[in-house]
Amino acid sequence: MNITRDVVQDLLTVYLSGEATADTRALVEEWLRTDADLARQVDEARRGDLPPVTLPAPSVEQQALSRTKRGLRWRAITLGVAIYVSTLPLTVTFNRHGFQGLMIQDWWERILLLAIAAGLWVAYFRMSRRLRRSGW
Repeated sequence: MNITRDVVQDLLTVYLSGEATADTRALVEEWLRTDADLARQVDEARRGDLPPVTLPAPSVEQQALSRTKRGLRWRAITLGVAIYVSTLPLTVTFNRHGFQGLMIQDWWERILLLAIAAGLWVAYFRMSRRLRRSGW
């Protein structure tokens, strides 16, 4: 089998990361003794200072999780209240005098409740869209 410079360059990432087997290390080191340009590149790669990787603190992840839980809880509460307020104006009874509201008597109260319900539905769908964008 003929080993070319391209094969050795492909092996350099494994060699530089320290994950190469003993045979691969020996092969790359033997090649580097004969190829000064490639040996210089390997030396530069070893000396190159990579920026330190900063992992987010566990508190950041915990805060994101608690914000998501809080958002889901408020979305569920908003849905329940929106359903209740939406159906409240429809609670009527029929008798010999016509129909009467069980809980709400006047039409202006019904219209006000429907307006509140519309606002709750808008809030619910905004919360759903925001949570969907964040992956939930």
